[in-house]
This record gives sequence, C-alpha cells and structure tokens, in this order.
Amino acid sequence: MRNQSVKQVTIHLIEDDASQRDSIESLLNFKGYMTKPYSKAKDFLKNANLERPAIVISDIRLPDISGVELHQALIEKDINIPIIFISGEATIQQSIDAMKQGAIEFLVKPFDIDELINAVTKAIRIELKEINLNVLLKNLSPRELEVFNLLLQGLNNQELIDKLHLSLPTVKQYKSEVMRKLKVNSLSKLIELAR
Repeated sequence: MRNQSVKQVTIHLIEDDASQRDSIESLLNFKGYMTKPYSKAKDFLKNANLERPAIVISDIRLPDISGVELHQALIEKDINIPIIFISGEATIQQSIDAMKQGAIEFLVKPFDIDELINAVTKAIRIELKEINLNVLLKNLSPRELEVFNLLLQGLNNQELIDKLHLSLPTVKQYKSEVMRKLKVNSLSKLIELAR
C-alpha cells in the first residue's frame, strides 16, 4: 500500500507531444500519483501553483524553452524542486548539463515503465526529505542555524569557538540544541539529513 504522503506529491508533467503526455499521465494516475500536465515550459512557469511537495518531469526539448533552461529558471526563482528529464533524442552534452544542474534522472525514450516509476520514487523521497528538513530548520534560532551551517562545513569545537567567539560549554550547548531540534544523535546523521 502506497504511503499517503507520496500520493499528496504533485507531479508536474511538461511534455509537448500530446500522446506521450497522455500516456505518461495515465500511467502515473493509474499508479496513484496526482499529475498536472503542461505542453509548454512557460505555461508551467506561469501557471504552476508550486505548492510543495512536488516534483517535475520534463521533456528536454520543448517548443518554447529547453528543459535545462526551465530547470535554470526554477533555480533562479530559488525553487529547488526535484526534476526528472525525458528525451527522445538527447545529446550526451544535454545529459551532462542536466545532471550538473541537479536533475534526479535523465530517461531516454522509449523508457521502461519501471525506470520512470523508480525515478519518480527517488525524486519524491528527495522532495519529502527536503521538506522535512525545511520544517525542522524553522525550529532553529538564528544562532542555532548558524551553528548548523558551520557544522555542515565540518568545523570542530575549537573552530566553532574561534568563529562564533563563544566558550566551549556554550558551543557544546548550541550543538546539543541543534541536534535535539533536528532529531539526530550524531554529526554523521546531521550531515545525512542535510544531504
């Protein structure tokens, strides 16, 4: 049985080929996912109600802007949403550019149904983890958030003392509060949570 939170993730599907779009949308709907289809990237950017959690599946070659340009537009709007690219005739360079920008997967048509579902599952897992982290980070004070970011950079206690101009007991207290509020019990778990 599918996790209820997974069903609440909206999949924004951007594909200019109507038959391909209908086929992918039908498959995703059959699997219990909620989809919003678009034929152009600009329609998605203009009309998308980007309530999270959400993921994007986009053709790399669209009539208005490319999938990579769409992804760049989302990044520029500070919308860090998992994206899966699909393409019928992708160049190696397009694949490389897409993955460098942080695409979750790059599927070449005709792709296997299981490949698509696996990519969607992976993207949803990443999206739900990101949303969970953002919720937890809202519990941190500005100073705790600063400590969190410094811990992610790998600073040890002495470096934290030097950077924040605090005593060792105070640094340890902040670290302890960050861990407690983020519900982790080790630095490795903290890094894993933020990854």
